[in-house]
Amino acid sequence: MHPMVRRSAFAMRVATVPAACPARSAIKASVAAAFTAILVVSTALGVAGTARAQAPASIRLGFIAAMSGPLSVVGAEQKRGFDLALDHLGGKLGGIPFEVIQGDSKANPTATVQELSRLIDKDRVDIITGLSTSNELVAAIKPISDARLFFIGMNGGPAVLAGEQCSPWYFNASFQNGQLTAGMGAYMAKAGVKKLYLMGMDYEAGHEHTEAAKKGFTGEVVAHAFTPIPQVDFAADIARIRASGADGVFAFYPGAPGIAFVRQWNQAGLNGKIALFSNIALSEPTVFQAQGKTALGIVVSANYFAGIDNPRNRRFVQDFRAKFGRDPASYAGLAYDSMMLIDAAVREVKGNIRDQTAFRAALRHANFESVRGPFRFNANQQPIQNTYVTQVDQRPDGSLWLRQLSVAAENAPDEFASRCSMK
Repeated sequence: MHPMVRRSAFAMRVATVPAACPARSAIKASVAAAFTAILVVSTALGVAGTARAQAPASIRLGFIAAMSGPLSVVGAEQKRGFDLALDHLGGKLGGIPFEVIQGDSKANPTATVQELSRLIDKDRVDIITGLSTSNELVAAIKPISDARLFFIGMNGGPAVLAGEQCSPWYFNASFQNGQLTAGMGAYMAKAGVKKLYLMGMDYEAGHEHTEAAKKGFTGEVVAHAFTPIPQVDFAADIARIRASGADGVFAFYPGAPGIAFVRQWNQAGLNGKIALFSNIALSEPTVFQAQGKTALGIVVSANYFAGIDNPRNRRFVQDFRAKFGRDPASYAGLAYDSMMLIDAAVREVKGNIRDQTAFRAALRHANFESVRGPFRFNANQQPIQNTYVTQVDQRPDGSLWLRQLSVAAENAPDEFASRCSMK
């Protein structure tokens, strides 16, 4: 438990709700229904904003992430960035004391909705932040919109929520999925890849990241394959890659599946024979210890990595290393930024988050120093930011780190903003 809890600055409660992951078709079927209320919600936002209630004596902040399940590595790292932000904020958001109520989304849409129901109806939170996967986000938007609560996303953003079904209640403080992989297609072509094998997890992010990797690639795509989220045995998939004649692979596998894929890739003797590309989901500090030297040479794109040089990030990285003994991964950096965004917005409205029109405007201003450097929101409340190309390298002391190779996209918006009609 965070040490500040013991000083009564926060109260943390965790609920565990068992749930089975629904089929992808069921998730898609729920998306259309999830947004039938958006126009009504947008109108309600304007009405709610006219009631200028007094600032609350304290703020109840809901934090929800995949703390268990196949992507718990992601949720745990988000929690580390969140905890460090709590340290730096000294127990207040924009000068207002706050209480944290935690939920476990399990990387599972059903569990996400159940936990949100508890946070909203039982714990009556004022703001919600977190979530670890795109399928969670798609499931989350309807209950959040129905409750007229602002949600600040800490990781990824599916295309459907950046375009036609954008929501006034959703601010993506991390990246739209395609942004994280922007420029990689052109980079792989320039690196000499002629035949590309695309593969990833079979859910929204896996589809969107691999599609983004195709853009700008001028060679031949020999396969575009998907595997179930929990899969950790890739022997058959690696055999298909070997037989395909591909000289480059782009693989999207966060968490435990990413650890397994990289290890098995090395065991198959393909490390150094077929170029391996991804984004930071596949290999970064959360999994360096588990992957070890098998990760060396992997080229990954990133919106955040520890080597970004600005005053805010230098402090964040220094304190993260002191607390956790290694570099922060992007999940931690984006969680930290999310909290700093909320803090700045609460400060701008002098704590009066119940004036929802003013609070939404303050969130849109994004008046905080990001660990990423340049950051601002587009009209669809998705970020405009840089995308970097990095490579897993080794320091003289043997530790792994991400070394910057180039800037793939500079101050770049996502490609779906023009489809969002939100004002």
